[in-house]
Amino acid sequence: MPSKTDINGDSASLKKRKREPKDDSAQAQQKKHRRKTEQEKADALNGEGANQTSHTDDTSLQPINGHSGLPGVSSQSQWKVQPPMGGRMLNIDPIFSADEKFLIITYNTSIQVFSTESSLPIRRIPIPLTETDSENATTPAHIVATSLSKTQGAYIWVACSDGRIWNINWRLGTGSDTPFTITSSNLVDMSVDAIDLPNSKIDVLLVLQNTTPTSAQIVAHTRESLLEGKGEGLLLHSFDQSPQMLRFAASGRLIVAAAKTALHIGYFKASKVASIDTLKFDFHSFDLPDIISCLDVHPVLKDKKLIRADVVVGCARGAIYLYNDVLSGIAERTLQPTKLHWHRRAVHSVKLSRDGNYLISGGAETVLVLWQIDAGRTETLPHLSATIENITISPRGASYAVHLDDNSTMVLSTAEMKPTMYVSGIQSLVLEETPSKESLVRRVWRSADEISAPVVATSNPRNPSQMFLCVGNGQQATQGAGTTVSAPLVQVFDLASFQGVSKHAIARTSSTEANITRDGQPIMEPTATSLSFSKDGKWLASIDEWQPPERDTAAFLTGSKTVAEAARQRKEIYLKFWEVHEDNSLELVTRVNEAHHTDLPQAIFDVASDPVSSRFATIGNDGVVRFWSTQYRIRDGLAVKGHDGEPLRSWHCSRAVTLPVREKQEDLVEETRKVFRSGAVAYSEDGSILFAAYRVSTEGLVVAIDTQTGTIRDVISGIIRGEVRSIQSMGSCLILLSEDIAVYDTVSDELLYSYKLKDTSLAAKRLTQLAVNHQSRTFALAAPIPHPRQDKLKKGARSELTVFSLDDQEPQLVQQFPHLITSVLAAPGSSGFVVVDSAAQIWAVTDTVEQPLILKPMDHMTMDDTVETQPVQDALVLQDEEVSDEEMEDADPMEVDDDDHAAVVAQQHVVQAFNVAPTFALAPLDGSFSQLAAMWCAKPTSSE
Repeated sequence: MPSKTDINGDSASLKKRKREPKDDSAQAQQKKHRRKTEQEKADALNGEGANQTSHTDDTSLQPINGHSGLPGVSSQSQWKVQPPMGGRMLNIDPIFSADEKFLIITYNTSIQVFSTESSLPIRRIPIPLTETDSENATTPAHIVATSLSKTQGAYIWVACSDGRIWNINWRLGTGSDTPFTITSSNLVDMSVDAIDLPNSKIDVLLVLQNTTPTSAQIVAHTRESLLEGKGEGLLLHSFDQSPQMLRFAASGRLIVAAAKTALHIGYFKASKVASIDTLKFDFHSFDLPDIISCLDVHPVLKDKKLIRADVVVGCARGAIYLYNDVLSGIAERTLQPTKLHWHRRAVHSVKLSRDGNYLISGGAETVLVLWQIDAGRTETLPHLSATIENITISPRGASYAVHLDDNSTMVLSTAEMKPTMYVSGIQSLVLEETPSKESLVRRVWRSADEISAPVVATSNPRNPSQMFLCVGNGQQATQGAGTTVSAPLVQVFDLASFQGVSKHAIARTSSTEANITRDGQPIMEPTATSLSFSKDGKWLASIDEWQPPERDTAAFLTGSKTVAEAARQRKEIYLKFWEVHEDNSLELVTRVNEAHHTDLPQAIFDVASDPVSSRFATIGNDGVVRFWSTQYRIRDGLAVKGHDGEPLRSWHCSRAVTLPVREKQEDLVEETRKVFRSGAVAYSEDGSILFAAYRVSTEGLVVAIDTQTGTIRDVISGIIRGEVRSIQSMGSCLILLSEDIAVYDTVSDELLYSYKLKDTSLAAKRLTQLAVNHQSRTFALAAPIPHPRQDKLKKGARSELTVFSLDDQEPQLVQQFPHLITSVLAAPGSSGFVVVDSAAQIWAVTDTVEQPLILKPMDHMTMDDTVETQPVQDALVLQDEEVSDEEMEDADPMEVDDDDHAAVVAQQHVVQAFNVAPTFALAPLDGSFSQLAAMWCAKPTSSE
């Protein structure tokens, strides 16, 4: 049983102050009796309730109150998980529509259509990728290619690695539920082109498939053959090399396939194609001096005959090889490429312009390079936000679509090189389905192969629909080297428009083209570890850390210090306070260097915001809780004012409270350096008490601190087991997450219930997260599901979300997610929660009684470009048009009835009724109709 100790016997402790009304209050006695009854009921289940839960075999929770299994989900629960939104943009070229009004982007779980004029999402088409059994499969099924139909501009072809192919109408959103299936189960790439037959013009699909790890085939399919179930296709070519990519061009007369270090070029010599079965290509192959990372083809046709073809190849070590008129070179055996070399690392994308006079390339340098082929000159567009992954040239050649590895895509005008469209998703770290092109060459560093830390996220109280997430400068920069992750930026993501609004640097960044050292090591940036808003949303507190790599600390070794100790000694830890302006811009007001410091820089475990005032509290590795508040800036005895005439403020430590557990360790300085510590803080709902959970060695305590005087009111021991991960306060209860999840009532001095988390890896423990929703009096626990054969949280790892209520020991919801949950937080203004997963998707977990924050997508919404909408001004006078001429003659022009006159509705109010979510995520039409009806209909008067 947990025990409580009164530190200050002379003053009323929290225990005594809370318990005084309990004996005289019948309501409190009934509350305690009801909890005991629920406890006895749960004990009576004795594990039988585990069968009521659909995911109990591999659940992450184990009750420790005498049960053998997880209690069943409450029969009164109405919680549910809505379909996900967002996702990760894949490294597949974006597609322009023929009229360049729309841009089609391929995500890991969907196809999404955006307007190039407004950057707004038009449609989201989910792709039903059945998750492969993570215990038996090496890689889950994923999309490998997307291509626009050459005969029907409203259709796209989508290929999956497991051999499924979809023909989807992207305007109507149909076709995603009826895939075709081919015999191959290991597709690498797909390319589509149109071929003229005697009586028709049809799409021909070429797929590049692996037959063995070192051999490949090129197979042709048509829509007709797929409808007939002929999944084997027509074999065109095979080779004994590892395949990379495939291009099909020149009205079906040219095939270019890339192996690891060789090109295979096929040419159809016949003047006409009688049928698909007569397709036969003459293939030639030649080697390149480097590993191929990307390629492009520029064919020249005259009278439907291929007279010339230029091929450009980007390589893994930065070189670009341009083969002019490759067909003539093959015939004459005089292939002499032009070598271009600007990139320091792999070329991720290269394209030839429509006229063939320019090259456009990009890579990890975050620089878009334009090459004038004839003049031999280059122009650059530097300092893009992340690594350039894909480049697409619009059909008219007036725009470039550039996909970056920070989950964003922009459209640049070729004339001014200025963005005309920008789309951004969640930019947190994800595990890619395919390896990066940087891994084609062995580096002196390796990228992270698992997610070992949660994504720091919070919501803005001033604008609840906006999330603030700590992210890096793209996937390559975020992964860093080994297990180190960089996240020096804050992304502001708007859930209403489902777009990234802005990004701000809250830690030191390295915006430079040379983002590697002379030794080839990546430049490591700091990581933001905590974010917390003040109650009014005007202040933001952040914590960021940076530690030099161990390879750079050898020069600082002295005495018996190890490399790791020297690196820790030079660790930088900053506590920063930002003023948040109306436009979400951040202004740094105060930076505190090493807010918790002894003889070494000490980590800051947690920061909490006072719910009733603009005040923060932190807890550090030194065992001290510090309170932070504002004060006016004084200069020469006068308050310093800003440009707006308002006094400027700064932040300072107003009080420091030493926790009692540290006093027992003060004499063991050398030992405490090696002792693992952890802690967390949380304010009570009225802001009068700060609860600090702290553990050092084998001792763990929860300390209640009076926020006004700084005195320790209470100490609770016995409820912390292992590392402290989070503590939250809700009403009279504390929810503590350590090795267990425990709910403790500070009024009745009893442990209401607790569950033990299964033993997992250190990374899995860090990803176990807790979030509370004060509106619904519920809390959510997200925990990775232990894998039977691996400890690391690699691709295929999953998480489980469990929602509890304070008044019911039985979970309200137990739900497994197909990906790792990297962040979970309460949905502001709602009774539910928002979940971010490792696929950059957002899930809404809601109580169906209330309207959810993220509404259910309408995947079958129609889209018609020719529909003309009636102006709102015309709609306002429809009521007058319904009045007949006879009624107008009988009406008295001087008589006015105040109760019957037409309501005057502002145009912006009508717009706001529909501008609440993306077009594919609108609320049901009856809800919008009710809002419009309320605007025009007068309220009924009460009868006397």
